[in-house]
Amino acid sequence: MDDIAHRTHFDGSSDDSVTGTILDPQPDGPAARVARRFRGPVRAWAATTFLGWVVMASVLIGLGLLLVAELLPEGVGAWDRSISAWFVAQRTDALNGATAFGSMLGSTFVVVGIAVVVGIALAIGRHWLAIGFLAAGLFIEVGSFLAATVAVSRPRPSVAQLDVAPPTSSFPSGHTAAALVLYASLAIIVWGLTDSRVLRMLFWALAVVVPIFVALSRLYRGMHHATDILGSVLLAIGSLLCAIVVTRVSTAATLARAELHEPANAPSVVKPEVSV
Repeated sequence: MDDIAHRTHFDGSSDDSVTGTILDPQPDGPAARVARRFRGPVRAWAATTFLGWVVMASVLIGLGLLLVAELLPEGVGAWDRSISAWFVAQRTDALNGATAFGSMLGSTFVVVGIAVVVGIALAIGRHWLAIGFLAAGLFIEVGSFLAATVAVSRPRPSVAQLDVAPPTSSFPSGHTAAALVLYASLAIIVWGLTDSRVLRMLFWALAVVVPIFVALSRLYRGMHHATDILGSVLLAIGSLLCAIVVTRVSTAATLARAELHEPANAPSVVKPEVSV
């Protein structure tokens, strides 16, 4: 099958990634122009990740404050309460057990554990840019989530809750956002590292099914309002988009540095691989 299309590393040596994915910068595109402002890909990654956090935290805090101050008193609050009450009415022992598992899939312990294992596997394969993409998405999501919970401080639903409430407030759902960022990031990474249709479909199925399962579990267990879930989806999508930009800028900075230090008669950093 067709293997890797080009290789670049944060240190200018080699990494495996597939050309033509959403993580690849366009030649002389916006990412390449931004990358010229930084001295190396690590600084580019750190600066753009921080900027992504500032943007997403600001947007999420603004929406959360608007929700609490303006939308909830105008009727959205009644809709939220009706959704929470409906889920409480559906509770059974079997669903209690299933949703406990679903809630666990978005917990900090599970998300961080999976991210660490994936990071180690990617490091063994020297896929540094993929690690940077995964880390950027999770850092932006977690940082924005924590900022919003402090600024918005929305109470959790006034129903019987099946989990111990964490110290963070209700808006947004950190479990849902973290699950969506993690599993969608894995799907994007797998898409770029293999042309196996089965693996690609499997990971994209997980990226859709697992976050939905986590979101429904959090609603069922009385831990979040429906609008908290909507806010978490917005947070996750925004974090993923920011992580894509971060990776494009980092990749462009890597290529720019490699070209700067490359002898005039040296082969290009971007090398076609032999199909196997």
